[in-house]
Amino acid sequence: MNHFRQGIKNIPEICARQGVKKVIIAPGSRNAPLIFAFTAQPEMECLSITDERSAAYFALGIALQTGEPVALVCTSGTAVLNFAPAIAEAYYQNLPLLVFTADRPAEMIDQADGQTLRQTNIYANYIKASFDLPVETVVDADLMFSDRQVSQAIDTALSYPQGPVQLNVPMREPIYTALPDTHSHPKIIKTIASDVTPTRESLEELQKSWNSLEKKMVVFGVFPKNKQLNDLANQLSKEPDVVVIAENLSNIAGDDIITQPESFFSSLSTERKANFKPDLLITIGHSVICKQLKLFLREYKPEAQWQIESTMSYVDTYRNLTTIIPGLATDILTKMPFGKTTSDFSEVYRKQMQQITVRHDAFVENATLSDMSVTTHLLKMLSSDTVLHLANSTSVRWTQLYPARPDLTYVCNRGTSGIDGSLSTAAGYAYASRQPIVFLTGDLSFIYDSNGMWNNYIGDNLKIIVMNNNGGNIFRFIGDKELMEKSLDFFTTPHQVKIKSLVEAYGLNYLACDKTEELSESIEILLKVNKATVLEVFTDSDLNTENYKGYFRNIKMTPNP
Repeated sequence: MNHFRQGIKNIPEICARQGVKKVIIAPGSRNAPLIFAFTAQPEMECLSITDERSAAYFALGIALQTGEPVALVCTSGTAVLNFAPAIAEAYYQNLPLLVFTADRPAEMIDQADGQTLRQTNIYANYIKASFDLPVETVVDADLMFSDRQVSQAIDTALSYPQGPVQLNVPMREPIYTALPDTHSHPKIIKTIASDVTPTRESLEELQKSWNSLEKKMVVFGVFPKNKQLNDLANQLSKEPDVVVIAENLSNIAGDDIITQPESFFSSLSTERKANFKPDLLITIGHSVICKQLKLFLREYKPEAQWQIESTMSYVDTYRNLTTIIPGLATDILTKMPFGKTTSDFSEVYRKQMQQITVRHDAFVENATLSDMSVTTHLLKMLSSDTVLHLANSTSVRWTQLYPARPDLTYVCNRGTSGIDGSLSTAAGYAYASRQPIVFLTGDLSFIYDSNGMWNNYIGDNLKIIVMNNNGGNIFRFIGDKELMEKSLDFFTTPHQVKIKSLVEAYGLNYLACDKTEELSESIEILLKVNKATVLEVFTDSDLNTENYKGYFRNIKMTPNP
């Protein structure tokens, strides 16, 4: 006869055999048996993080860095809901989080018992699957069912496209009892990897279409760093009929690749925009930030659009999707007939970009202490192989204005684009990495996720720059000034938070800068110090707004070729 908690005892072994190495545990009571089980598994590295929201984003950061599944464990009740923002982000970033939510047994739900709510399939809209484990595993059939559910859940999370899964684990009292001494050799289920490629006939049709369309644009969305894909992008960019567009978050860069699309498409006059219209649009990867690119392609529609390596089919961002191509972009595009056209399409873009570069360099070099000057200095001073984490809202947008550096890795939570877990994600990434990590953030994102510093795993390789403009600038950038002024207090959020005190309360080093002439030295000290450190740079919101809007006025003045 099996022990009534043999199923829980088996969970960590199944995880370990499926490649799970790290478990983030949010302390609690109802999850005590899960804590006992995971911490007794020798292959597991267990980390304890109190704040469930921060814990989940920390796990997401580890998954981003390692590409491996990460387990999350929490108690019942609202703790489960606090995991939700990071799980939604993981779903849209295709990251395999295994979310173990401890629960009361079914007969105690909605019975006015403590820390109890309806947890079954609680993340329904942003997980790949939800599994309810049996309350007890005394009967062999229940144990086999429990083991199969756990194995299937992990396999589901790891199968393409990867994503988070929930394993809801109801448990009856007593909670604080010993688990069985041994595992019971649970069965493991795995889906083997397989290639998906177009048929020979389909490939011939694509090649025919490629030859018939003279102006081609390849747009790379958010993508993890991939040398093979970067090499392909650079090869494509040398073709006279191909223009390659790649924001920094695509981690694609090269001399002939346009990595400043917001600047580029903002510069085009209405009279000459049609000259830059592609016949064929090829999209690869996730979303892009650039609003001007989206507007341009929706107005100047290509004849066809191919979608490759998108984990979500039928994503029609530019409202022109015609063909979904399964398989890897590197496999498909290298089979296209290069060198078969005399088109000058790429030359038209290259000449425009040269003029933008001159205007860009002159404008940013003259900026006094501001978010712009921080971004300018930082991108010049970062050492090769640094990972630059970007908070959402203005931080990521400032860096979009600059050429992407191929020797950096760019990371940002653009799955759902929230500000709520950026610091915790960077901290998790830094914990799993030996690379230098720099997190660039505004004051609101930093304060919002300040519990990201509330754990014992902040690595000395993590450096943080807070651009403190006292309340956020994004709505000043994008809204009508007169309209926004009437309700500005409800968009921007001036505050009295002393970031120095906050940082020191969590035990991190603190630096400050409030003078233009000290900025370069302050960043240099930050990057050299051998401890997790926060540099707070005080900037003026009005100057930031003028810089941002002035930049685009300046770019717009660029003469067209």
